[in-house]
Amino acid sequence: MTDLEVFSRYAPAQVDAFGTVLATFEGGYGGGTLLVWSPRAWATEVLRRLPRTFRGRIVLGLDASPSDRAPFAHALERVAPEAVLLVEEGSGLFHAGGGWKEIATENGSRKVALEHPEAALELERVAPTGLRYREPRAYPAWNSPALDGSRSGARAPQGAAARERGLKVYAAGLLNLDEAWTSLFRLD
Repeated sequence: MTDLEVFSRYAPAQVDAFGTVLATFEGGYGGGTLLVWSPRAWATEVLRRLPRTFRGRIVLGLDASPSDRAPFAHALERVAPEAVLLVEEGSGLFHAGGGWKEIATENGSRKVALEHPEAALELERVAPTGLRYREPRAYPAWNSPALDGSRSGARAPQGAAARERGLKVYAAGLLNLDEAWTSLFRLD
């Protein structure tokens, strides 16, 4: 709720059932909606790097989960963006990921190919709001048009969910967000 109070001073903001803060920033006329998805812990850094001028709308989604697909898919339904920017740790601009599932082992779990015969783990999660949900740990591969200087390696759950909806999905390192805005707002 503290995040919500802070964001509500600057932009329309809400907290969904998964504990995700969704803050909406309106730009100039023209342009679509871009969902910028980031771990909640990086809120200050991402907010500081939002572009000063842009067309359309930027919805900043601050993820309270451990990078689960279910909260992200819920945000996609609510926001209905034309494109998604996943904020990754460190530097680098990414454009591909996924193609694995997680299975149970004697020592915990491990990632294997989607074709592996064992069933994927399905974890029960509890959102900060108390909502319980199941997170199947199987994510198909995805890729998207590259941003300048891109290389592969972004998170699988969110990229796969966005591509299933036919959205353009990009990822940028936290340290390269300024570069990403320039590239993104040049794209169709």
